[in-house]
Amino acid sequence: MATRTTHFIHASRVTGAQVLGAAFDVADVHDHDLSIGLPPYQQAREWYGILDYIHLQLTGAGASSKVTIRVCRDATGDDVVVPDTEADLVAGVTTATTKCAAFSVKVPISQIGTASSLYVFAKVDAGTPTWAASDLTWTE
Repeated sequence: MATRTTHFIHASRVTGAQVLGAAFDVADVHDHDLSIGLPPYQQAREWYGILDYIHLQLTGAGASSKVTIRVCRDATGDDVVVPDTEADLVAGVTTATTKCAAFSVKVPISQIGTASSLYVFAKVDAGTPTWAASDLTWTE
């Protein structure tokens, strides 16, 4: 008899008002604590999963056409999990200066020690948009 495997999908949303520029900056980072929402027994042990999807929303992004992200295990951006990845920004239907980008990542992740966060950094090719939100999903 075949074994049944169940996947749990977890989501993390961070909002902010960071102004992005043409370079990564430690002040422009979204801290996604992946242990939030996990049952207490899972928070007390190291977890493993797959980082699936990252979505960014920028406002005031009229001059920006591309965004680059980097995902790290540390807030200083030195322990890189997902290297620099660029995507085209897509304008909203009713607000041309609100733009979004989506990334399909599919990279294995794990909690190291007590650190349960992934830090998403972003930069744009032009302009100085406001980084309104980032969402990510991961499965276990």
